[in-house]
Amino acid sequence: MFSTRLSFNARWLSSSLLIVLFIVAACSQVAQTTATPNPSHSAKLPGEQLWKQGVSSFLFGTNDSQEWAMNNIETNPRIQDALKAAHFTLMRTFFFDKSLADGHPTTDAEIEQRLQTIERSGMTCFGVLQNIFDIAFDKHVISYAGSRCQIYEFGNEPDGNGISAAQYITQWNLAIPQFKRINPQAVFVGGAGARLAYTQQFLQGTKESGIIPDAIDIHWYPCWQEGPTTCLPKATSILDTVQQFRDVMQETLGYQIPVGVGEWNMDPGNNFTLANDTAFMTSFTKTALQSIVLAKVAFANQYDAANYSGYGALDMFDVSQPDAPPKVQYYTMKDIISAYFPS
Repeated sequence: MFSTRLSFNARWLSSSLLIVLFIVAACSQVAQTTATPNPSHSAKLPGEQLWKQGVSSFLFGTNDSQEWAMNNIETNPRIQDALKAAHFTLMRTFFFDKSLADGHPTTDAEIEQRLQTIERSGMTCFGVLQNIFDIAFDKHVISYAGSRCQIYEFGNEPDGNGISAAQYITQWNLAIPQFKRINPQAVFVGGAGARLAYTQQFLQGTKESGIIPDAIDIHWYPCWQEGPTTCLPKATSILDTVQQFRDVMQETLGYQIPVGVGEWNMDPGNNFTLANDTAFMTSFTKTALQSIVLAKVAFANQYDAANYSGYGALDMFDVSQPDAPPKVQYYTMKDIISAYFPS
């Protein structure tokens, strides 16, 4: 299990690092970009609401990825209750066809556990169909979940997993019509955290096929093994990143579709220098989430709730303790949510 987690983390960090490098490059060129005005966001995703100031309720989400520890979001009801009490809204949960930890095929009981975790947390399901080549399994998930999950993402960071844009487009065009026949009410998100050029190729391919995604997902980790002094100024860079994706949408499609930030945090790795710095995590989380609000995106999901990701550095709850107490990022997000929640 330990070596498997290292392999997964290495792949994860590699793909995320590419995204970070793109963001750094993109920010340096922002002055040369022709800006597309930020559209006024309107609720378009199943279950989405507009809260105070017209802010999407789905900006206050989190992730449930591979479980690397026995104490996790799915096994600890205290974590689920805390998320519900704070009014977190959108849980991006991964439907793996096989466990990343030991390779066993995913069972219906495990699919059910993910769905029940979302429901007990009082949140809406945002399912990641991780393996884009196992369409039979993906169709089974959609059929099994039924109306309990109406938002799906096709794959996760395909560009970082050796999947070419041409392959991704081919699988998208093959799979999405089949998925829609199973659940006509469901929406399907594409891009899955991919880089700008990859996303542009994807949009062009779906424009040609007519199977255009209902939304695009980008992932945002602005720092890489940095300290608080250099990382904190990057907490607003999501504004430039989202704008560049909107420019590509306008150029490629001629109109805008919803864009969201399916994963965000300070650093994609096990940066405990930042994670254990209470003052930094408070400031970064507050600035980052308020920047996401200003970007008027459709959804945003902190990575992650409690999966022992980054060996615990990225978790909102401390799963090394039996009661998994919340960490500072949870409390900071809770305070921001309370400012927008329509009490």
